Amino acid sequence: MAETMRVPVKTEYRLGEQTEQRLREIGARCVTETSDVEYYYDTSSFQLASTQTWLYQHNGQWGLMLGEERETNHTHSDNNQKSETGLSEGNKSVSATSSPEERPETSAPKEMSKTSSDMSLRYTELKDTSAIMSHLSKCLQLPLTLNEMQNMTMKSFLNMAQIQMYDSWTRTSTVRYSLPGGFSLVVERNYRIPTETPSAFLMMNADGLSISSELEKMDRLRKNLGLNTKANSDERFQMTVEAIA
Repeated sequence: MAETMRVPVKTEYRLGEQTEQRLREIGARCVTETSDVEYYYDTSSFQLASTQTWLYQHNGQWGLMLGEERETNHTHSDNNQKSETGLSEGNKSVSATSSPEERPETSAPKEMSKTSSDMSLRYTELKDTSAIMSHLSKCLQLPLTLNEMQNMTMKSFLNMAQIQMYDSWTRTSTVRYSLPGGFSLVVERNYRIPTETPSAFLMMNADGLSISSELEKMDRLRKNLGLNTKANSDERFQMTVEAIA
C-alpha cells in the first residue's frame, strides 16, 4: 500500500488591513481565542495611585510598583551614581525616563504615572506577597501585626483593605481560525508595542507528493486574504514531514 506523505506547512506574514473582513467573507471560523491580561487594583478612592503605588496581578502572580520622585537636574556624576544602584533581592528598579524597551513590562498604567521637567519617577517592584501586604498595610494605615499578615491570604487582605480590581490591560492575544480547504490561520497581537502590525501564521497539512501545487494553493489564499510578507524578508515556511500509511 503506497504511503501518503503529509507535510505540515507554516508560513509567517503580517496581517493586512482587509484580512479580517475577508476572513468573514470566506466563512472562516474562530476556533480559539486567548489573551494575556494584567489586572490593576486600588481602593474606591484610589489611595494607592495617589501615592504613586500600583497593585497588579498577572498570571496569578501579584506585584506592587512603587514610584518615587527624584530630581533630575543634578550633576552627571550624581545621575550615574543613581542609575548604577543595585537591585535588591525580589525587587527591581527602573527610571521612568528610560526607553520603553528598558522599562519593566509590568509598569503602571500610563494615565496614572506623572513626570515633570525637573522630576522623574524611579520604580521599585515588589513580588513577594508578604512584602506587598506589609507595604500596603503601612500605606493604608491598617492595624495589622506581622503575624496576622503571615497567616492571611492575599484575597483576605484585599477584602479587609477594601481593595478591588478597577482596570485591566491586555498584553497579547492569540486567535486561531479554521478556514475552508483545510487551512488554519493564527493571528498574534502584541499590545505592548501598539505600532507593531499583528503577525499572521497560515498553516496547512499539504500533500507531500504534490508540494509545489499545494504551496501555490496556499499563496493564492494568502493573496485573497490580503496578508503581507514581512518587511525586508522573503516568505518563509517550515515543514515537517510525516509518513502516514
